Amino acid sequence: MLFRNLFASFSVVSFLSLLFVGVNLLFAVDLDKETQDFLKKHTPKILKIISEAEAKKYSEILIEAEQRIEEIREEYKEAEEEDGKELAHWVARLADNFSAMEYQMWKIEEGNISEAEGEEIIGELLIEHLGLRNKMDTELIDRLIEEGEEEEAESMREEIEWRKESSEEAAHELFEELFGEGEEEEEEEEEEEEGPVYEAPDNEDLQKANDLNGVSYEYKKHILPTLTKYCLDCHDAENAKGDIDLESALSRRPLVRDRPLWENVAERIRNGDMPPKNKDRPDDEESLRLRKWISNEVNLFDYSQVKAPGHVPARRLSREEYNRTIRDLIGLDLRPADQFPMDFTGTSGFSNSANTLFLHTAHLDRYMSAAETVIDAAQKDKSVWSRLTDNENVKQSLRRFARLAFRRPPTDMEMDSYLSHYQTQKTKGKNDKEALGTVMKVILVSPNFLLKAEQLSSVGKDTRVGQYDMASRLSYFLWASAPDQELLSLADKKQLHDTKTIRDQILRMLKDSRSESLGRIFASEWLSTDDVGPRIRKDPIDNPWCTETLMAAMREETSLFFHSLVMKNDPIERLIDSNYTFLNAELAEYYRVPNIEGKHMRRVKINTRQRGGILGHASVLATTSFPHRTSPVLRGTWILTTLLGTPPPPPPPDVPEIEVGGGRRAVSTLREKLEVHRDSKRCAGCHSQIDPLGFALENYSEFGRWRNGVDNRGELPNGARFRGPQGLKMALIDTRLDDLGKQLIRKMLSYALGRQLEYYDEAVVREIAERLKGSGYPLKDMVLEIGLSYPFTTKRVPAELSNKTNS
Repeated sequence: MLFRNLFASFSVVSFLSLLFVGVNLLFAVDLDKETQDFLKKHTPKILKIISEAEAKKYSEILIEAEQRIEEIREEYKEAEEEDGKELAHWVARLADNFSAMEYQMWKIEEGNISEAEGEEIIGELLIEHLGLRNKMDTELIDRLIEEGEEEEAESMREEIEWRKESSEEAAHELFEELFGEGEEEEEEEEEEEEGPVYEAPDNEDLQKANDLNGVSYEYKKHILPTLTKYCLDCHDAENAKGDIDLESALSRRPLVRDRPLWENVAERIRNGDMPPKNKDRPDDEESLRLRKWISNEVNLFDYSQVKAPGHVPARRLSREEYNRTIRDLIGLDLRPADQFPMDFTGTSGFSNSANTLFLHTAHLDRYMSAAETVIDAAQKDKSVWSRLTDNENVKQSLRRFARLAFRRPPTDMEMDSYLSHYQTQKTKGKNDKEALGTVMKVILVSPNFLLKAEQLSSVGKDTRVGQYDMASRLSYFLWASAPDQELLSLADKKQLHDTKTIRDQILRMLKDSRSESLGRIFASEWLSTDDVGPRIRKDPIDNPWCTETLMAAMREETSLFFHSLVMKNDPIERLIDSNYTFLNAELAEYYRVPNIEGKHMRRVKINTRQRGGILGHASVLATTSFPHRTSPVLRGTWILTTLLGTPPPPPPPDVPEIEVGGGRRAVSTLREKLEVHRDSKRCAGCHSQIDPLGFALENYSEFGRWRNGVDNRGELPNGARFRGPQGLKMALIDTRLDDLGKQLIRKMLSYALGRQLEYYDEAVVREIAERLKGSGYPLKDMVLEIGLSYPFTTKRVPAELSNKTNS
């Protein structure tokens, strides 16, 4: 259809190129009645521009206006003939709005308006432009359906929904689309090298290596003797080289209890890493049998045999959850929990894990002090206190406050206790406000507020998570804070067991600004970028560029980027390779990206692969380096462990550290030393997997600045060759996308449940992965799948817990 291409023709050049043509002293535009009527109906902003330009004698604008009016009328006529008057109207309105933005930019350039005022007007016009696009696209959807193009219509619906949900981000993207020449990344150019940046493994060799069809075995006849002959001499319970004890693992059934271990063994056998080359090695037939056995026992295992929802123990709120819950409860962002003892992440890697959030005596005094601070601050702020009490009687105020604090309605016994305490305070001479404040402080030190403890259920039996517990599971997953009134009202009505209701609530909650916690907490803790600044930084005396604000911008880049992927429902490969990032002026200067002004972070389109995706983020690159030099080993291990969920075993305890010199030459020296390291019989297997991934990122310094003159080649045991970040991204997307998808599902499920995953959780991980694989593991769909998943909506209290309680 013609109108789909019309707006693209309104390029910046078409407007600006005429602004500075020979300036005739033309201070008026003659418009006949027909033209005036057209402008009033379809392009009112151009009419207003003409009026202002005539008054202020902007001759350049008046020259352009006549040209522009002629162009728009011609385009309107073509669109009308092709698509009808309604769509032609929207084409003209979009051109009109675009012209108004260009006019404001011209006024800024000429000094006729301040930059701040012009930017504010342009921002309003961008939002208006999005609304116009949505109206035009809405009309277009019906036509597409009539033409049988349902898939394109659905895609357009999703685009409209995204513009509405993420209007600020959409406005930034629109600005780049229209005027993006100045905000594209222009970092130091990559060195030109001959040859492809990525060469995929030979398909025939891969197919042959992976072809397990027709392979048969008997465990006692083939598998156990092979393991005994080639593996258990080094990896039995007594020796356990590399901390790998296969003898003990064989006794733990089913083998999926140690899934990562056995998957690692299969991969090492397939790549020929193990046994070491100086040892007797299984022949091809023996290797295939071992891999077939592991595949059957782990990859093809029927997880329905062990499927269980698991149990989430009672735990205290994490520091970040406490801060956010207080913020939403009181209405003041006081962050009192910043003074609490640090939270530990444990096996899950997240600060919200019940496996590490124990209550220590050190917390008790801090909780009392925090309650005092919070209520005193609320009482000093008249608007906050008025909102908390809302001119209600004491009982109503306390009931409403306790309901929000406890994430459920308070019981009659609890209310009687609080009212009695209120009366006691009154008899001691306190006024109504002081007495009410004292009781609120008591509520804030109650276990019902401090702990996230779910309703008891039958032991050993699968039961649905309670209504109010479901409200809390959703809110602490998506907001890291307490449920709002809408969630609690749905729990009151017992509607949070309905699949459609849960789905609708997840989508609603993602639209809320509080969902940024998925980037600021989940993503930063998963990727370990939250350490940049607090624990990972350079000495600011010797490195004055290493400021608190720059470190914060580095963390924020990754947080905003991940949240954006979720909101746009982007496929997971965008996590690795994308065409945009988030920058402010300070971070842009550090990256050598021109024309970015201001302290605020904004979405910036990029046209190189240096910064596209998290592997180009300074936060990730600093996290995976030593303080004064890069480390291919740390970076490669981080990719295998954090991103792909296939961690290499720890190094043997007696392996010495690698010594390297300083300066730029250290890079090549490090490669040479690592190559010697890989020649070691004990080290070759792991380092052949780790080092190539890290070498591909050597163009980035220890804090992510781009540099040339490094050896960035890598080759994996499977034959894949790549060069630099671009080649590495292509290799990961080509060969490891499913591993990345499953790993993100595992991490997000663990975060959502607030506990470390167990072997039986793999059943749900694989079910979700199978449903998302065909569409590329889109991230918003992943959030929905987890929020509707079996372990998220169901629970089972283990029998051993009941026995401990009863004893």
